Amino acid sequence: MSTKDIGRVILIGFDGMDFDLTTDLIAQGHLPNLKKLADSGGFRPLLSVFPPDSIPAWITAFTGVDPSNHGILEHINYLLDDVAECAIDTSVFHEKTFWDRIGSEANKKVCVVNPFMAYPVWPVNGVMVSGPVFIEGEIECSDDNYIEGLKVPESIGGITNFPNKTNMKPYYDDMVKDTQEQVDFGIDLLKNNEIDFFFQTIVTTDRVQHHYWRYCDKNDPTYPGPSEIDTTVTDFFKLTDNIVGQFLNELNDNDVLLIMSDHGHGMRCTHCFNTNEFLRKKGYLKSASGKKKFSKKILLEMAKNKVLKFMHDNNLEDYISVVAKFVPNAKALKKGSHITNYKGSMAYGSDFAGTNPFGGICINKEHVEVYDKFRNQLMNELKEIEHDGKKIFTWIKKREELYSGELIERYPDILYEMLPQYGSGFSLHTDLVTINPTHKKISGGHKKNGIFFVNNPEQWEIDNKACKITNMFETLISLYGLSTNTESTKSFLKKAGSTHK
Repeated sequence: MSTKDIGRVILIGFDGMDFDLTTDLIAQGHLPNLKKLADSGGFRPLLSVFPPDSIPAWITAFTGVDPSNHGILEHINYLLDDVAECAIDTSVFHEKTFWDRIGSEANKKVCVVNPFMAYPVWPVNGVMVSGPVFIEGEIECSDDNYIEGLKVPESIGGITNFPNKTNMKPYYDDMVKDTQEQVDFGIDLLKNNEIDFFFQTIVTTDRVQHHYWRYCDKNDPTYPGPSEIDTTVTDFFKLTDNIVGQFLNELNDNDVLLIMSDHGHGMRCTHCFNTNEFLRKKGYLKSASGKKKFSKKILLEMAKNKVLKFMHDNNLEDYISVVAKFVPNAKALKKGSHITNYKGSMAYGSDFAGTNPFGGICINKEHVEVYDKFRNQLMNELKEIEHDGKKIFTWIKKREELYSGELIERYPDILYEMLPQYGSGFSLHTDLVTINPTHKKISGGHKKNGIFFVNNPEQWEIDNKACKITNMFETLISLYGLSTNTESTKSFLKKAGSTHK
């Protein structure tokens, strides 16, 4: 496609904006700007990576390679206040992003605002404004000439604090204020400079759903009833629609507006399937307590489980992270590693995706006679597990059936997705299925389908099967006649009348 056919390209990324929820809110009349795009055919689900977490998903979008190639699978732990440990080495994608390719090879002026995890900034053909995520630090700009006369919002970048029940409303109000300030700053950059390609990320859409979901969803078993924050999720989506309206108002005739998210969102799992307990009962996992029935480690594990359930039952969820600060080896307790003999086990559950429906199981090859035979056997045993008369797992795959990158071994040997009400649990010496004791604290969880919108959809054809975040890089650079020249990715957006390849 010739770049002469398009004007500016404006890409807005809303972290965690869900396809199903967006569809419902459009139908209810809450999102008039997005409704116009959807009604004319410019709305599709955008499939995330596995697991659908912000860090691996955005890096895949930036670089065009899946997590088995870039190797970054970290997820954000909101419960133990250890989010600073999610800081990563950005050299993995330094100068390898779609805005780098567009700026250097298409010679287009780019403006990139608040790209998730892309900090510190680096030189680009244009400007990059970014702040640190999960840690305190200075906001950086790659070229101050672009921001002359503008006030850079202090909220760009970092997620360093979280709400509790005493400040839910003011925290929400601050998120709204911060979001609007960031958007206004982005639009001012767009107005005041000659920009060909513009990209801005809004991360607060994800945060509001994580923390406010149960207060807004009457179907959530922990819904507390009407309150001053019981419409916050819908209200925030209305804000995103207003933001879309602001950018629509800035478009010239040939400009292209694209809207995407890295993954979806919904009610977080209310129960845990304790993977390691299942493996222990099958004889595949060894407890660190050995054969003792009442060792100190078992008593500690049982006490942990009882304390967490007590805190859940008595609405003390705000104190989980507080208590954890005073507990030695709190992270080991959370993962169950204090009670699990990983090295001596045939298999064990991986916490790479956290307590979510998406997870995996690692196999110690040195402890199984025939690896493939054991893996197939274990997968078949998992497929048969039921709870309340339903199979728990929606799919179970070998890792190489999902991805095939050079870093595929960073994934567990077996990957799976459970029904949305279940998440991977790591407790031992307990029931196979237990209440998720942290649901009240973090009641929103990730889903696999994000969103993709395009304006003037009559001018475009969207390849539904290819509408995946793994293809976002190729889709964006192809607007400028560029390509990765690989068979593993393809553009899912073509000018109407052209042929998908």
